[in-house]
Amino acid sequence: MDNTVLEVKNISHSFVLDSGQKIKVLTDIDLSLYKGEILAILGPSGSGKSTLLRIISGLLAQSSGQVLNGDVELHGPNPLVSLVFQSFALLPWFTVYENVELGLESLKLSPAETKERVKRAIDIVGLEGFEEAYPKELSGGMKQRVGIARALAMQRPILCMDEPFSALDVLTAETLRREVLNIWLSGQLGAKTVVLVTHNIIEAASLGKRILVMGTNPGHIRVMVKNDLPYPRDEKTNGFKALVENLHDVITELLIPDTPEWVPPALLSSSVETLPNVPINEVVGLVEVIARQGGRADSFLMANHLRKDFSQVLFLAKAAEILDLVDTPKNFIVLTDLGRKFLAGDVNRRKKIINEVLKRLKICQMLEEELRKVEDYSLGYDDVIKLLHEWQPNENSNTSFETLIQWARYGELFGYNADTQTVYLDLGQDNT
Repeated sequence: MDNTVLEVKNISHSFVLDSGQKIKVLTDIDLSLYKGEILAILGPSGSGKSTLLRIISGLLAQSSGQVLNGDVELHGPNPLVSLVFQSFALLPWFTVYENVELGLESLKLSPAETKERVKRAIDIVGLEGFEEAYPKELSGGMKQRVGIARALAMQRPILCMDEPFSALDVLTAETLRREVLNIWLSGQLGAKTVVLVTHNIIEAASLGKRILVMGTNPGHIRVMVKNDLPYPRDEKTNGFKALVENLHDVITELLIPDTPEWVPPALLSSSVETLPNVPINEVVGLVEVIARQGGRADSFLMANHLRKDFSQVLFLAKAAEILDLVDTPKNFIVLTDLGRKFLAGDVNRRKKIINEVLKRLKICQMLEEELRKVEDYSLGYDDVIKLLHEWQPNENSNTSFETLIQWARYGELFGYNADTQTVYLDLGQDNT
């Protein structure tokens, strides 16, 4: 499955001083941006973070190397990218509405579409009612919201953010960071990929699905850190704290990973799947609809066909993908061979297939292990909730429980007795 939206290949860059001296600021950068992720670029001053972001966005031409969209090499301003600056970059004589509208001038949209995009973007960032205000009337946080709204209005697949919270006070930065994440999780951001440049380790750990750690003299990629902690991330949990410590040690070179793509020790035991909170019968329904459409469907069109929000369809597709019934290349949902076998089987065959898939999921393996430790292969509701909170500290344990039990009942892996509030390993015993 190829979710690549942009590639940076063998990028190097040098600046030439007035004296004629050449200063190399980036060397041998290879990087792929993937759909559905926030990539945080973290590193000390002088590591070339912002230079790399400007090359990606096309505001700066690299000295050597390529920026590719598929097989197409990009030159000049990147049409896939919208950019949020650290310094707000607002025109003081323009109102909020006019500053957001300014980003759309080059797109030559109709007045009606321009108005719709601007008003929607302003609404998303919470500035409705301030359309006629000037920058001098706004706080720092509100000014940055205008910058974010301007980027959102462009509706481009990649949103690049160059230290967007660093000019704000700590509390305002924390609030705006949380709001941007909520917009991203809700699907309203529009962009499929976010690239965030930051020097703040906690910020990178809070937002980044992958964290690219850069070194200096000249700027280079030291390591790509995978961060599978589920959103939203709680800074008070042991897993988060340990991740921050690991990142600090990498940056200060107290810890040097052995591989270019690295999972910190803090996360090795935390990569437990998050099950989308969707009913299993709706997942089956989605798979059946895709089969009727020839085994391949556009997820955007599917939302209209099913009369569901696009985000709901994405959750259903994610659930079907976890169960290995579909793949999701780009914006398509494609039936897998196992999905076809599932649909061709009777109800018992379908249950057996789901049972086999669930047994491969870490969350099910861990719960089965705990159940087998008990003589009667059963645990109380409260005990399971405590386990789920331990395994998924940033998830709603009650919601995770409901989803897990519903899926496991269908697959006849675990059972649940509502009268005694007991979860048990389904070995064919009668627990009613």
